[in-house]
Amino acid sequence: MKTTKPAGKKIGFLYFDDIHIIPHFIGPLKELYEAGENVQLLTYEGEHTYLFQLLDQLKIPQEIVKFLPTYWYRKIGNKLKKRKYPSHYYIFRKNIDFLLSYDALIFNDLIQPYLFRMKQKNGLKTPRFIMLMHGAGDHEYMIGEKYAGQMAEFDLITAPGNKIYEAYKKMDLPATKIALTGYQKFDLLKWTTPPVFFSNKNKTILYNPHFKRELSSWYKDGLRVLEFFYTHPEYNLIFAPHINLFNKKGFLNKKDIPDKYYNAPNILIDTGSYHLVNMDYTRSADIYLGDVSSQIYEFILTPRPAIFINSHNIDWKKNKFYKSWKLGPVINEISQLENLLPADKKWFPEYHIIQKKALNETFFQPKTDNISKIIAKEILTSI
Repeated sequence: MKTTKPAGKKIGFLYFDDIHIIPHFIGPLKELYEAGENVQLLTYEGEHTYLFQLLDQLKIPQEIVKFLPTYWYRKIGNKLKKRKYPSHYYIFRKNIDFLLSYDALIFNDLIQPYLFRMKQKNGLKTPRFIMLMHGAGDHEYMIGEKYAGQMAEFDLITAPGNKIYEAYKKMDLPATKIALTGYQKFDLLKWTTPPVFFSNKNKTILYNPHFKRELSSWYKDGLRVLEFFYTHPEYNLIFAPHINLFNKKGFLNKKDIPDKYYNAPNILIDTGSYHLVNMDYTRSADIYLGDVSSQIYEFILTPRPAIFINSHNIDWKKNKFYKSWKLGPVINEISQLENLLPADKKWFPEYHIIQKKALNETFFQPKTDNISKIIAKEILTSI
């Protein structure tokens, strides 16, 4: 097995979130490692089971992972308050000199402000800050104009397709290169095969609500969805919310879901496994049911029926952050599923062409099937 090389540019991938971020950096990390670059994965102290499983599968030595400690008093507080993840801010503060010693730092989320301020304060040209866009949805996080100031702190931003590429171009970010690369998460499809989740031939519906209360259908309609499928055993239901809904501080406890839904043979409830993040469920379902998650675009990689729940009575038709709701019928009441589900073959054809067009706008399709290699090249060029 190869080992990391100490020579060359030092590139650090920052991982300080839940496992849904991993598929957005693991491919480029693999390509840079195999090219012999000095790559390290910088993360918080923890078990990281899924991460190490993927590294082993891809034949990347675990020695590239470096655990960054936080302050001792923060460790005590985290333990007492049962925090799943330590604050990246305090870890960055404690390890600031080490972090600023890199030639490039790779981000998937907007956790760079403190590092950027300290880089400026010390008058440093490096590390280069590189953003690998995670997700490909329409909501304003990261692509809304109010984030333009933070996005301008990056030297390179990769965009999965024209839709997001144009959104960043409109921000007119000074000195930031925006590279149209494709969606690196799709490289996972070459490495993984989803298991069979149900032994019957019934239609399988994937319910995938967002985690933010102001966007999510779960808080008002989630239990109604579970009850609908509990009383309609002729359908299979995979309840696979955004992983933060039941794992992020201040959100929900999976114990609040009544036991009868866990015990129903036609309902699979997953609030935290790697299947939530590696497209196993989006590949396995026949129909998508959700609100604003960007996973709808991963689902329509193979166009299929999709239904959206408007729990907040949004006037969505002219709202640019709800473009995905043009990909299928939008409902205001869960009871409407009674007529929609059995008739999907009748109403879906009118959305098929719309989905294909949206897919082409959302994801750039390069000539190569190795999008991670394209991104790795962009990273090296920018350093």
